Amino acid sequence: MRLVWLTLVGWAAAVAAQGNFQCPAHAEISPCQCTVKKNGLDILCEFTDVFHITRSMTVLKGKPSIVIYYLKLRHNNLPKLQSFIFLGIDIRHLTVHNSSLAVVEESSLSSMGKGLTQLDLSQNILNSVPSPAFRNLHHLIILNLNHNKITTLHNKAFEGLDTLEILTLYENKIINIEPEAFKGLDKKLKRLNIGGNDLNRVPREALSILDTLKKLEMQENSISQIAEGDFEGLTNLDSLGLAHNHLKRIPAKVFTHLKYLNSLELEGNGIVHIDAEAFAGLEENLQYLRLGDNNLHTIPSDALRRLHRLRHLDLRSNNISVIAEDAFTGFGDSITFLNLQKNDIRTLPPLGFENLNSLETLNLQNNKLVHIPEEIMEPIVDTLRVVDIMDNPLECDCELRWYASWLKSLRDKDDEMMQKKRTVCTMPKEHREFPVQAMPLERMNCVGKNMERTSSSISTALYPLSTLICLLPAMVH
Repeated sequence: MRLVWLTLVGWAAAVAAQGNFQCPAHAEISPCQCTVKKNGLDILCEFTDVFHITRSMTVLKGKPSIVIYYLKLRHNNLPKLQSFIFLGIDIRHLTVHNSSLAVVEESSLSSMGKGLTQLDLSQNILNSVPSPAFRNLHHLIILNLNHNKITTLHNKAFEGLDTLEILTLYENKIINIEPEAFKGLDKKLKRLNIGGNDLNRVPREALSILDTLKKLEMQENSISQIAEGDFEGLTNLDSLGLAHNHLKRIPAKVFTHLKYLNSLELEGNGIVHIDAEAFAGLEENLQYLRLGDNNLHTIPSDALRRLHRLRHLDLRSNNISVIAEDAFTGFGDSITFLNLQKNDIRTLPPLGFENLNSLETLNLQNNKLVHIPEEIMEPIVDTLRVVDIMDNPLECDCELRWYASWLKSLRDKDDEMMQKKRTVCTMPKEHREFPVQAMPLERMNCVGKNMERTSSSISTALYPLSTLICLLPAMVH
């Protein structure tokens, strides 16, 4: 009985709470729509204009007890947020998206300081940060200004937003960030996105005060060089995105202040050289390094050797043609993911993978590999869960027999992911393609380690188990 009573009490409380969130009559706020959510009302106004939005806000002002958890103004003709438009309305999340918004008057948001936690003004035509309108938003946590026309972040642009944790300015027209642009954000800011702009250098002075920052995104700018000291002050940074800039060289000690950096994205830059000391300071924490879509001709092993906690190494789409025997010596034993697809690799060195003791995913897709001998794969075959060797000019030979055995072992573990990949090889004499796991072994006369003897006239005892041998048909006769 006590359980039933508690259930009824809980139900009654929920009904009472929902009663406080009653939507206005549809005719009063049309064409806006209202639905009741757990934490308040969700009001959506789309494809309308200033007149109808203002009228709906006037209706809501007459209902002071309600909480509007989401007010979403999307795809409207709303060039200006007028003063006091939201006065007297308790709004927690406000979105004005894709509404031709160009002006945010100083008093338009001033009454929302105690309740507003998220503000989205994305995809409008703001050409500067409307700083005066933001000054009283002392509980704001997330500010989204993506896809506007902002060209400069002026000094104290975000003053007053001392609780802000996420600031995103992706795809504006920013060419200049003044030294004190982020003043006031040094207490709480954890994520900053200034990607997709027109910056040609790292705004080191403005960034240097952000010692609480965890994630900094500067991808898709026009930054052509970085230097030691550019990231000084970002002592707690966990993730740094510099992808798709114009970097050609990574100099020594450029990241030396980023002791806690876990993820570094440098893909799509056209990088030709990485200094041996480029990653100094990242030894203890860097786990994810993305160097794909650059112009590297070798694996930058000298720079990588100090990264003894590295787990994810992406080198796809470079111009790597040779893997040195010691390419992964000193740091390879922690790597679980290695991506070398879309390079120019023609051969694999016999001991090249010897140090990759933890490797689970190896991507060699779309290279120039003709042979992948078992002895090369032997050190890693027991830990591998994914091997992608598709789109290589592979020959069907006994050296590839390991692949079918490995696939079967995965099938025995109920691992279906690899079974769906169609990896083929060519029998040169027959000018035919075969799936690698269905090579015509009966015509290939393979013996050796992990090989079933396919010729009864030859004893496998004649051959070392560690060596894979393809016997010519003439030898059988």
